Amino acid sequence: MKPSSAARQPAPLPLRVLHGLVFGGFTAMCLAAGSPELLHLVRTQLQPFHPGPPPRLDMLLPMLAALVGMVAVLVQNVRGRTVRLSWSLLILGALVLTLWGQRDGLVAGRTADSANVKILEVARKLHEGTAGALRSQGAVSEDVGTWQTALEQISQGEPSPVRTRSFAPLPFRIRKIESPEALPSDAPPGTLLLYVMPGGFAYALHPVGVSPTGEPWPLRAPDGEALVFRGAANP
Repeated sequence: MKPSSAARQPAPLPLRVLHGLVFGGFTAMCLAAGSPELLHLVRTQLQPFHPGPPPRLDMLLPMLAALVGMVAVLVQNVRGRTVRLSWSLLILGALVLTLWGQRDGLVAGRTADSANVKILEVARKLHEGTAGALRSQGAVSEDVGTWQTALEQISQGEPSPVRTRSFAPLPFRIRKIESPEALPSDAPPGTLLLYVMPGGFAYALHPVGVSPTGEPWPLRAPDGEALVFRGAANP
């Protein structure tokens, strides 16, 4: 008898049912653990921007492997044949990898609120440093490059917590505007819209975050008022 012929031998119905239930439970555990990553993957492709790190392949791949293995098990059970050992081992291996991947818990920072809090914190730190310099020097630079350098120092060169559909992180950036009321609609999340009064005697910073549906969203307070950081030489 060839080694592969064992899989073609008929198997008793109780044994097939027991095997299907046990390995179906293993597969369900893999699917339950990997479903947040799958949902996150789907969400990233349905909206222009998304907060937080990309989906974890170390959770998605075991889920896919377990699903493939379970389909093979069901096919063999329906046909009344003994399941190949390799399919059972595939599901067991996927379960082990899933349990290992769960050791750190759920991935944090995947909500619009958490991303907006970080963007707001960076804007606040930039404002505090600039407001202090404005009071001591009487004016701030009107050069965008100077503001961008200060922003990169505050953010320590790290990008914003918002990513594109291709999972590329959006950088923190300064974009100068001509009027504090004329806010552009195409500024991506992580942008700080900057208005500087001629002469550098006052400025306004409008941080742009991300909405729950993944759209750029100028940050606002709970009462609907725009969140703006303002500085003036003689406040």
